[in-house]
Amino acid sequence: MRPITKLKYSALLLAALLTGVAGSLSAQEVIEKLEVQGSSETRVYQHVRILGVTDKGVKISHDAGIAVIPFALLPKELADKYPGPSGAAPVADGASMVSGSSLPPSGEDQDSATAEVVKSFDPNCLVFIKTEGAEGEKATGTGFIALVNGKSYVYTNAHVICGGEGHFTKKIVSIKTAGNREITVPYELELSESYDKDAPSGLEDLARFPIHLKAGEKAYEIGDLEAADYVGKSVLAYGDSGGTGVMTTLEGKVIALGTDRMEISCEIVPGNSGGPVVLADSKKVIGVSTYLTAGKRDLWSRNTKFEKIRRFAIRPEMVKKWRKLQYTSLITALDELSGFGRDTLTMAAACLLNPIPNRGGFELPTTVLGDYVLKDIILSGNKYPLGATIVSGIASVNQRLGGGRGTTLAMQFVVPVFQDFFSKVTSKSNSQISSLKTADRAPYLKQYTGLLIEDRLPVHAQFIQEGLTRYR
Repeated sequence: MRPITKLKYSALLLAALLTGVAGSLSAQEVIEKLEVQGSSETRVYQHVRILGVTDKGVKISHDAGIAVIPFALLPKELADKYPGPSGAAPVADGASMVSGSSLPPSGEDQDSATAEVVKSFDPNCLVFIKTEGAEGEKATGTGFIALVNGKSYVYTNAHVICGGEGHFTKKIVSIKTAGNREITVPYELELSESYDKDAPSGLEDLARFPIHLKAGEKAYEIGDLEAADYVGKSVLAYGDSGGTGVMTTLEGKVIALGTDRMEISCEIVPGNSGGPVVLADSKKVIGVSTYLTAGKRDLWSRNTKFEKIRRFAIRPEMVKKWRKLQYTSLITALDELSGFGRDTLTMAAACLLNPIPNRGGFELPTTVLGDYVLKDIILSGNKYPLGATIVSGIASVNQRLGGGRGTTLAMQFVVPVFQDFFSKVTSKSNSQISSLKTADRAPYLKQYTGLLIEDRLPVHAQFIQEGLTRYR
């Protein structure tokens, strides 16, 4: 129970804040960048708004979510306006830096040992996760709260949190239980460090983050599948089937059990990803709904179960090692992967640049390929690193060569200008490829670096060839 003095203090200070008495900084004012100095690191929050005051600190919203800045860690300009309750003790670095239900990065002060294990359906242990991609596309997935070694976590698929090639996550929009409990976007989360290159879509596709549970609140228990008699057992798959925002219960059985995953007959669909697969009797979690396959279409599969859609869940208890990372660091890594893929598309369009007839520079191609207008692809690519180099390079070439105005220029003057453009773009692309190759990332993200580089290399080579043949 909180001391009544703190409750009164918070209520009075919040009232003062909302009426403007507490200072000139209103709840609607935006602080572009707020730096909070802890004992071991400085945390930076972008586009900050003051939401209110709690007994622990000042509550803010920012680009990555919502946080509570302890009074003891407030920078001077805010500490003068919000001094905190009299005699408030200093707060250790990292304590209560994330508001709501999420835990501080250290996982300390967690009451999970007193949480109860789920024995029947409980909507407050099942989670809806909404994300948004770089182009504004929306995605939904499922998660669940589980107890592991006395600590509680929200478990889900890595692809629910991170997205995938062409649709990497730009931000987590919201996390909410099926019982309508808001969960704050975590300051820190964990991705699986387990990966088998010969068995993709496996253990690498698992993520979790700590969550604070109070005494009496419930969480799932993750079961151990060492026993061979789990095949044929009745199971239930909970999830946001189809992304409708409604928790569904899908009945089925364990069809087959592997070292890192299982095949189930529950008819999971997109939206179920990250949801728990539980034993129907004990409600222990034995799997995480992850993916489905369309089945085989060959002579040997005809009229067998392998011709039909097959559904798989990964085994969460098999992940023994996790990689911790800050949410902001994850989003930065996803932005880089997303930008790299978009830059490849811009470079491919730049391979089809047309020379202006009198050697006056480049003419942007208006060709339509599939759903793309090449000119639009190049110009809109300006928001990304390589695309910006390409767009500014085209402008520079056209400026230096007159953009088609005047007489035809001599080749000895034109060629070096074109070659300077191709050299700068190629160098930037080389730098991107090298950076992506050497980046140390969790296996789920690392698997995409190879795919992205594989897509880039032939485009990179074609771009160089264009410079060597068409503009000399």
